[in-house]
Amino acid sequence: MNMLIDTDEDIAKLVRAKVIINHIGSNEEAANMINRICKEVVPEHFYYTRQWEELDSHFKGYWPRKIVKLKRTYFHSPWSIIALFAGIVLFVLAMLQTIFTIMSS
Repeated sequence: MNMLIDTDEDIAKLVRAKVIINHIGSNEEAANMINRICKEVVPEHFYYTRQWEELDSHFKGYWPRKIVKLKRTYFHSPWSIIALFAGIVLFVLAMLQTIFTIMSS
């Protein structure tokens, strides 16, 4: 559990996905409790070692990190996505206008 939960946002995401139920109160208190409990526990066998390593190597790769950075920077709201599409449409229209102007000369 400690590998999954570091912050209160992790608890909130797991609660939304109905993986865990938080009866403690705030998500921050739940995250602190799990981190304190798991601090002294050393598992003898971690059954998902291979899957954890595959997932970790995938998300530490070049493209997944760049895609996440792109989403956080440019696509953090629906308005930024709408602005991107509007910019693309305007660029295409400007290019078409330039092409037709050159062809008519």
